[in-house]
Amino acid sequence: MRYLYRSRSAQGGGALMLSSAIVLILLVLLLAISPDLTSMQGWVLLFLLLLLAIFVGYSKITEPYYAVELNPQGICYHHRRGSWLLPWQAFSYASVPQLAGGDELDYVSFKVTNYPGFLQHLPLRLAVKLLTEQRHLLIVALRRNCPDGTCPSEMLLESSDLHIDNIRYHGVLAMFAHRMRHLSGLLGAELFIPANSLAITPAEFCRMVNQSRLNYVSSCDVPSTDLTP
Repeated sequence: MRYLYRSRSAQGGGALMLSSAIVLILLVLLLAISPDLTSMQGWVLLFLLLLLAIFVGYSKITEPYYAVELNPQGICYHHRRGSWLLPWQAFSYASVPQLAGGDELDYVSFKVTNYPGFLQHLPLRLAVKLLTEQRHLLIVALRRNCPDGTCPSEMLLESSDLHIDNIRYHGVLAMFAHRMRHLSGLLGAELFIPANSLAITPAEFCRMVNQSRLNYVSSCDVPSTDLTP
């Protein structure tokens, strides 16, 4: 069993970068021939916009071609800063997360039941990037789920020390585990991947993941172990 899901965010990067570069070259030639077509501020603005477009195109090109992979070991999420692996036995289900009130988030979430089983496959470089990228998830959940300010303010702080199942985590991994625990309390899940990483809808992907997990559990006849802190 192996399913590969191409990243939508990586599509169109080459065309955008190439077309922007061509326009930039033409603009340089036009500036040399007719510098009075617009003001200096206008030329600067045009160049900045084209350079930004080239940067966006380059960013798309550097995205992994395949963002998510389902394989016999579990779910593998590929990011430009690395990849994490969530073993089949380390989570109970995948779902589309919702805020209080029923509004769906543009993510797919996983209910992790074995923190050490996941954290051992999480590269530190990727953990740092995800802590930064997904901080807005925590802020949005706090605003919607705790409008009266009843949620503890320490949820915005990730401690650098944590014990889970007789394992002591320090630094980035401890901070990431704390973030997982806070998100679980607010959104009911610990791990999130953006929906634009998938070429199918989040609901379809969740059905595929949950069915694949059930197939794995049935074949191994081993129930999930709950090792959440």
